[in-house]
Amino acid sequence: MKIKTQIFSGFLLILLLTLVLAGVTIYYLSNLGNASNKILEDNYRSIKASERMVVSLAKMDQILSKICLGSNYNDSTLTAILENERNILETNLVVCLNNAGNEAEKDLASQIEGEYVKYKSNLSTFRNTTDPVGLYFTVLQRQNETIRENTVQLAAINHQDLTAKDEFAQSLYFRSKIYVFLIMTLVLLIVGWAVYQVPHEIAKPISDITEKIRRISQGEYQQQITVQSQSELRELARAFNVMSIKLQEFEKLGIEKVQAQKSRMESIIKSIHDGLIILDEKGEIILVNSTAQHLINLPEQKLIGHKMEKLSHNNDVLGEISTTLIDQEKSQEWGQNGQRHGFLKIVNNDEKSSFFAKDIVKVYSSDETERKFIGHIITLKDITSFKESDEAKTNFIAVVSHELKTPLSALNMSLMLLRDKRFGELNEEQSKIATSMKREVQRLVNMVTELLDLSKVENGKISLDERPVSPEILVDYALAPVEAKFNDKGIEIVKDFGSGIPEVYVDPEKISWVLINLMTNAIRYSQEGGQVILSTRKLEHEVEFGVEDFGPGIAQGDIKRIFNKFVQLQVNGKKNKNGLGLGLAISKEVVDAHGGEIAVTSKPGQGSRFYFRIPIEPVAEAIVPENSLHSNA
Repeated sequence: MKIKTQIFSGFLLILLLTLVLAGVTIYYLSNLGNASNKILEDNYRSIKASERMVVSLAKMDQILSKICLGSNYNDSTLTAILENERNILETNLVVCLNNAGNEAEKDLASQIEGEYVKYKSNLSTFRNTTDPVGLYFTVLQRQNETIRENTVQLAAINHQDLTAKDEFAQSLYFRSKIYVFLIMTLVLLIVGWAVYQVPHEIAKPISDITEKIRRISQGEYQQQITVQSQSELRELARAFNVMSIKLQEFEKLGIEKVQAQKSRMESIIKSIHDGLIILDEKGEIILVNSTAQHLINLPEQKLIGHKMEKLSHNNDVLGEISTTLIDQEKSQEWGQNGQRHGFLKIVNNDEKSSFFAKDIVKVYSSDETERKFIGHIITLKDITSFKESDEAKTNFIAVVSHELKTPLSALNMSLMLLRDKRFGELNEEQSKIATSMKREVQRLVNMVTELLDLSKVENGKISLDERPVSPEILVDYALAPVEAKFNDKGIEIVKDFGSGIPEVYVDPEKISWVLINLMTNAIRYSQEGGQVILSTRKLEHEVEFGVEDFGPGIAQGDIKRIFNKFVQLQVNGKKNKNGLGLGLAISKEVVDAHGGEIAVTSKPGQGSRFYFRIPIEPVAEAIVPENSLHSNA
């Protein structure tokens, strides 16, 4: 039987049993209703009519006695009342005759009717006789009492009959309750059996199939299913058995090929010159090549299957990689395709330093409908030779800058003396040439100074003299050297200092230099008569410094590289020629050294806001890291 037919049959059985129960209940309720109606129709009406007859007979006898008493009463009024009571008596007598049930009741009702006929005839005689008193006391009073006694007896018979019918109704109710209860119990038992049996018959083969599928998913391909029913599950079982056979054949034919392919891929990966570490979604190491083992200084068996976070407690290399992973997960600062770069310094046994680029890639499943994270690929690429070349470049820049600074200072001094009137007057043309030379020499001095600052940052020679300083005092201290430039250009300075801002633990000279750099840029790109907003505010664990201008702004494509070295943006089609584009790069390194961060928000045509945040608590280290600038290259 098909599953659909089984389910339909079960519901049909429940429906039929429900209809049977409803029919039996309606049948017995109808019988109870009929019995109640019978009691009301036959006996209750007769009892009420008998009671009214007794009352009417008593009133009639009372009226007749009053008439016999003489002139104290109005005969016409009494006669009218007597006539009314007679009509009531006759009406109720008809009711008793019509509702007489058994033979005794019928005989007694007929007897009452006969007696009433005689009584009614004597009443007619009473109105016309010359001796009404004698007629009343000798005949009418006696007949009235007889009719009343018979009427009371009729009421008693109806009372007995009513009691008997009530007992019958109670008995019928009791039997109905028992029958309905028994049938309902039977229906519930049958329904309960059906509710258990039908789903069980359907679910049992499905449970068997589910268990077999689970075993196949665990690699136990030798599974077969036998279904006795003729339902759709039989076809499913056949398809499953065919699939099981195919999987066994595939396992026999392809397992060697798959293992060979797996071994080949592992060999290729392990032979890569760069260090390679592969983690699963739980952070466990599932593959590591020989280069990475050498760098980590641990054998493969102590790495595979272990979580890198636990191993990092006793291994500096893994500790550095694990810290980078944790920081990146918190900041969510991943590049395109989930890739992130960084650098790692490893000191060899011979005290020689080696440098490796850390490429960390988050790997996701290829399922486009549900992109699921499945692990990390960490690549350690040896860049020691590049680092050495970079250090040589930095040293060369430092030496050249230092050597250039002396002659440039001499030239600057010579030009200053040349323009001194104590050594002679210059004509107008000579003065213009001297002024132009002075400006160009000063520009060269600024460039050389920036190069020297860059070389110091890259070599880690800029130490921080940190101490607690009020943010407002820090801004005012930085504003003093450039306030004249604001005034020369007519730029309004707006100070927006928040309330309750605590002191920050910084090197005031270095942070002031950052603020001066940001203010100088704001002056450069602001229109004459414009406005620059200097702001400070307290965040949860940081203090934020901001410099906002309303100049031409920065294009979105340039914001990502604004803090890189040697970046000079074109504003209104012109490039700034007063520097080398190192100011923001050096500012970023200084802020990073304080454990803070620097950023910019800008909209073309509406201005820019540069801001940096410094932690309220001081950072552990107060020296610019040796390779910190390289991570932004």
